[in-house]
Amino acid sequence: MIMCEKCGAESEGGATCPRCGAALPAYRSAKALALASGIIGTVCGLAASVELIVDFARSGHFGWSLVGLASSALGWILIGFPMLTYRKPGLFLPVMGAAALAYLWALDALTGASGWFLPLALPIALSAMASGTLSTLLCLKASRRGPNIGAFALFGCVLACLAVDAITSLHSSGAMSLTWSAIVAAAALPVAFLLLGLQARLRQPVPQPSLANSSSK
Repeated sequence: MIMCEKCGAESEGGATCPRCGAALPAYRSAKALALASGIIGTVCGLAASVELIVDFARSGHFGWSLVGLASSALGWILIGFPMLTYRKPGLFLPVMGAAALAYLWALDALTGASGWFLPLALPIALSAMASGTLSTLLCLKASRRGPNIGAFALFGCVLACLAVDAITSLHSSGAMSLTWSAIVAAAALPVAFLLLGLQARLRQPVPQPSLANSSSK
């Protein structure tokens, strides 16, 4: 239920209050976020346009400005797009992930490097996304939230570090090995289990004094 700030009437939603016709807070917030998203999009578009014009004016073709164009597009998708779809995380989160992967691919293609997207960037990005998704799901599924949130975050970080270490070692030496990530895991996992134990202690009910003891006193 949404309460009108002007008359105090409650409603299930909508743009205006059914009693007095004033704009409801949620509607004003959505309009403000849409305006902010439009401003961010305009700024990103102007910046990309200036870069394209300067690049073409100086060289007669588009080179480095394409990287700026891709960066501006990614910036709006990561900042402005969630403002429009903040009520639909199932929509903006996959779009943000796909945009990040597309940006890495564009950087690899535009910079003319040695093709690092497929062997390095793609698996590392997917591993990081999977670890973050797992930590988020554990947080959402938790019946009570407290120190266990820190434990879930540590689990995700450890998984991401193990994946990055394995992928980079396989790319550089041709053999998958765990070096620095094992140290990270050895340091982080005991803290994570300690936080889970603390959460379990917090969930235990506090013993209440019995009626007989209180009456004897």
